[in-house]
Amino acid sequence: MNKKLKLKYCSASNCYYKIKNILNELKQEGIEFEETKCGCLGYCGFAPVAFVNNKLIPINKKILKDIYNNPDLLNNIQSLDFNKNGKILMKNNDELDPDDLDSYIKVGGLKGFEKSLNINEDDLIKEIEVSGLRGRGGAAFPTYKKIQAVKSSESDTKYLVANLEEGEVGSYNNHILAESNPFSIIEGILIASYIIKAKKAYIFVNHKGKLAIQRLTNAINSIRNKGIFSYISKEFDIEIRRSPSSYIAGEESAMLEVIEGKKAFPRNKPPYPVNIGLFKKPTLINNVETLATLPYIVYYGGKEYSSIGINNSKGTKMISLTGFINNPCVNEVPFGVKISEIIEKIGFGTKGEIKGLLIGGPSGGIVAKDYINTLYDYDEVYKLGAMVGSGALYVIPFNQNIVELVMYLMKFFADESCGQCIPCRVGTVKLTNILSDLLNNSKPLPENLNEINEFIMKVSLCGLGQAAPIPLVTAMKYFPDEFKIKTELNT
Repeated sequence: MNKKLKLKYCSASNCYYKIKNILNELKQEGIEFEETKCGCLGYCGFAPVAFVNNKLIPINKKILKDIYNNPDLLNNIQSLDFNKNGKILMKNNDELDPDDLDSYIKVGGLKGFEKSLNINEDDLIKEIEVSGLRGRGGAAFPTYKKIQAVKSSESDTKYLVANLEEGEVGSYNNHILAESNPFSIIEGILIASYIIKAKKAYIFVNHKGKLAIQRLTNAINSIRNKGIFSYISKEFDIEIRRSPSSYIAGEESAMLEVIEGKKAFPRNKPPYPVNIGLFKKPTLINNVETLATLPYIVYYGGKEYSSIGINNSKGTKMISLTGFINNPCVNEVPFGVKISEIIEKIGFGTKGEIKGLLIGGPSGGIVAKDYINTLYDYDEVYKLGAMVGSGALYVIPFNQNIVELVMYLMKFFADESCGQCIPCRVGTVKLTNILSDLLNNSKPLPENLNEINEFIMKVSLCGLGQAAPIPLVTAMKYFPDEFKIKTELNT
């Protein structure tokens, strides 16, 4: 009797390496499964997880060994639910093997690019405009405007750069996307490259993302070997460039400097990359999540995409949900859901009483728990003084010292500053020291703190410095007592 069971396991990094170790140990004991891989299933907090005979459960060596010896035990294990509703980029992760192009094609992959070849470039840009897609890297700039600007630039040579640096604290969704569905990124690159007539495309990846790099490399080779690149031009190619793993390298112009072999220093703007970018040629720069969305928009139409989400926030957003919750994870949500709903349905609720939220990563805003029912929407989040940003959402436990949290974030900015401009180089260190003094009850907040924040935000050369004071500004707004108490204890 063949006792071999079917095992389809999440192969995003949080599960992949753990499962491979488990399976290797079981094989040494003579126990084997019919193995296949799939993408991230949104249960990072329960990792590792897998479909065992089509039932999604958390696994370990003992559970798999017990089920192997007695398959009926599966009936007593509660199944997790992979909900496809409201998903675009993660919708087929349960069916997609990130190393197998055929599995991508089987779920409709490359149909968007195939369709784009029969549509006028201006009409493609119009579809992207109708979709309402905005940049998913943080700035939320309308995607069609960038593409249109590069297409309209008069140059025989144009480039595309896909940003997957993702070096900020608490953000993982770009890397999980590349680990789970690298083909969608490549297809998006092809569509955008076709529109602007790019000579070459680059994917800029944080060098720590080894599995993402491995799978993107395989996806590039698989699609190239099918001769699909030639539909752009005979010489078109996609190259992966590794980031030196500095936060500032993710800033678009600093990224271009690195690709050109220079230090990660932001450039003065204007001119903007759409006019003078990589190697002084017009360059389209987009986050990988933005590009991976293009195949859906082209195939199903901009109107269909815009039917998801609300107001000026269309479509879905991949998020990195972390903090005081039961299921810290990467997942995908449609714009317009309440933040509380994200925490309850995706995070499986909080571990206890919470104090607030850090929305948008280290340069996002720290807000009180009273605003937990805010809609996850660019404009609604912005009204709080925060930003959707790259999709990071950190749930703050009740016992978290807010001043300590802000100081940690400010130190991150100080450490990651490239040092090119004084406001950021000096200002972030000054703010770190101010908070350290406050935390140690040695000095009250300076009376000119607002002026310092405003100077850094207005005069810094790039977005890193310009956004650095936001956590402090918002924390002082929503948690004034935490800052006052420290000052009053000193008087």
